[in-house]
Amino acid sequence: MSIFLDCFKNNGYDYLRIVDGKRYRKGDGTISNKRTTVKNLGHLKNFDDGKGEGLLFRLREQFKNRTLDIGMDYNQIFTEINEKAKKVIANPITILEPKNLGSLFLDNIFNQLDISQFLNETKSKSKINYDLNGITKLLVFGRILEPNSKKKTFENKDKYLFDVTTSRDINEIYRALDVLDKKSVSIQKRMNTKISQSSIGRKMDLTYYDVTNYYFETMYGDEDTYEVDEEGNKKLDKNGKPIIIDAGLRKKGVSKENRKEPIVGMGLFIDNNGLPVSYSLFPGSTQDKTTFTTMIKESINKNDFGKVVVVADNGMNAQENMYLLVKEENGYIISKSVKASWSKIKEWTMEESEYNKEYNSAGILTFKSKSRIIERTLKDKEGSSITVKEKEIIYWSRKHYERELHQNEKFIEYLESCKENPDKLKDKQRKSQDFIKVVQTDKKTGEVLKTKAVVTLLEDKIEKYKETMGYYSIVTSEIEMDDKEIINRYHGLSRIEDSFRIMKSELEARPVYVWTKEHINAHFLICFIALTIIRIIQYKVLKSQGKETLNIEGWEQGITTEKLKNALNNFQANHIGNGYYQLSQINEGLALIVNSLDLNMELTLPDLSQINGLKKKIASSRL
Repeated sequence: MSIFLDCFKNNGYDYLRIVDGKRYRKGDGTISNKRTTVKNLGHLKNFDDGKGEGLLFRLREQFKNRTLDIGMDYNQIFTEINEKAKKVIANPITILEPKNLGSLFLDNIFNQLDISQFLNETKSKSKINYDLNGITKLLVFGRILEPNSKKKTFENKDKYLFDVTTSRDINEIYRALDVLDKKSVSIQKRMNTKISQSSIGRKMDLTYYDVTNYYFETMYGDEDTYEVDEEGNKKLDKNGKPIIIDAGLRKKGVSKENRKEPIVGMGLFIDNNGLPVSYSLFPGSTQDKTTFTTMIKESINKNDFGKVVVVADNGMNAQENMYLLVKEENGYIISKSVKASWSKIKEWTMEESEYNKEYNSAGILTFKSKSRIIERTLKDKEGSSITVKEKEIIYWSRKHYERELHQNEKFIEYLESCKENPDKLKDKQRKSQDFIKVVQTDKKTGEVLKTKAVVTLLEDKIEKYKETMGYYSIVTSEIEMDDKEIINRYHGLSRIEDSFRIMKSELEARPVYVWTKEHINAHFLICFIALTIIRIIQYKVLKSQGKETLNIEGWEQGITTEKLKNALNNFQANHIGNGYYQLSQINEGLALIVNSLDLNMELTLPDLSQINGLKKKIASSRL
C-alpha cells in the first residue's frame, strides 16, 4: 500500500486526490499498478499558494510532511482503508439491485424552475391529500429516463435510490393529471420567471414558433359540443355557423406523419437560446396559421418580455398574425412562398445586377441575395389596419437548388415526356394536378361539352416550377437588420424542429394513450417540462465548453439528448453490504454534465451519508 498525492485532468481541469497505489502481478507474469481514490480534494487552483511554478511539487512535499490541509486526520487515511475493506469483504451481497442516481440532476433543475414550490403551494391551498409534487416529478423523470405509460412509470417508482414520491396508489396519478391540466399555464409562467431570473436568462429578441401534431391509438375523434335552444336545436352566430361551447381535441386533420388516426396540434415557442417558452394545444383539424393568433395573444402579448421578434415559416404568413405582433410593438421574420408570389416577384427576382453574390474557389456561384423596402398594410379580422415598412429578401442557394433538382428530377422528366403524349397525365393526375387542365370536349367539334375528359399540359406552370428552384423569400419588420443575419436567424427554425423531434423520439410523446382533454394537456405539460430540463442541461454543457449556444449548425453539439439520457440512466448505486455502495463509473456523457456544474463526483465505496453529501452538492448548483 502506497498513499500519495495525485493530480489528474477532467475535461481540461486539474484536480487533486489522495490515491492508494498497489502493485500486483498479472496472469502473464507482468507487474501492473492499481490506483484507488481515497479522497478527492477538488480543483488544483484551490491550493495555489501564489508562488508560481512548482506548485504540485510543493504540495506533494507538504503531503509527505503531513502539513497539507486535507480536511481529515492523516492517521484516518490508513484506518478507513483497512476498515472499509474488511467490512465489505466480510458481508458481500451478490444480488445486484442498482438504483438510479441520475435523477438527482433532473431533481435539481425541476426544483430551481420553482415547479416544486408551486405544486406544494397548490396542494396547501386545496384539499389534495396525496403527493402532487412527487407524482409530477415521477412522471417528468420517467419521461426523460425511460418513457412509458403512466401506469408503467408508476410501477417503476422504486428504481431510484432516493424516493421520488411517497404515493403508493396508482389512482393518484390520474388525480394529479387533472390538477396539472388546470395549472398548466401558471406552471409555464412560473418556469419563465425563474429562467428569466437565472444566469441563463430569457433571450426573447428572436423567438421561434412552429406547429406539429401527435396521433392517438384510436380511429375515433372527439365531437364538438354546441350551444342549443330549448328545443334542442343548435344556436347560430351572426355568420350563421353553430356556436361551439367545447371543441373536441382529437380530430382528423393534416398529419405531419401522414397518419390516418385522430391528431392533436401543438404550437410551441422557443427563445433565442433554444429553450422552450410556452406551448398550447389545438384540435387536430385547426389550420397552422390560426394557432399563431392564439399563441401571440396568450404567450407573447401577456408576458413582459420586452420587444419580441417572432421567426416562423410560411404557414404562419397571414396578415392578422403580423398585425397582432406589430400592434404590440413586436416584430416578425417570416418566410414567403416564392411559387405562390412568382408572378409579382419574377421580374425583380430575375434581375441579376442587384444581387450580392458568393462564389466557391472554382468560381462557381454558390449563393446570392438581395432585398428591397416596401410599404405594406396589415389588417386584422375586424378590419383595423396598420401601414408598416417591410423588408423583402429574395435569395438563392446552390445547395438548395441541387437538392430540389435531385428530388424532382424524375417528375420533371415525366412532365416533359407528357408534351409528346398528354394521355400519360391520366396515370398520375393526382400528383400532376397543378400542371394540367382537364376539360370535357366533343372530339369532333372541340366544343366544351359534358362528354369526354381531355387532359392538357400547362407548360407555363412547368417553367415556373423549374425557374423557382433554389429560391427562397423572407419578409420582416426588422428593416435595419442585415440581410444575411435575417437569413441565418430564419434558418434557426431548425432548432424548434429538433425540439419536436426530441419530443416524438426520445421523449416518446406519441402515440398518446390518455384520452380525456384534461389528461392529454397534462401529458404534454409533462413533455414540455422534460424538454425544458433537457435543454437547460445541454445549454450548461455548451457554456462550460465555451461553445456558441446559438450555433444553428448543431444545437446538440455539446451533448446529444440520447447521450444525456444514457448518462443519467447509467449513473447508479448498488448496495454491496454493511451500508456501503458501489457507484457506476462516470462515463463520457456524465463527465460532461458534471463538469458543466463544476462538481467533484469521485467517490470510492461511499456510504449513504456520503451519497447524501453528493446529493446536496448537486442540489446546490444553480441555473
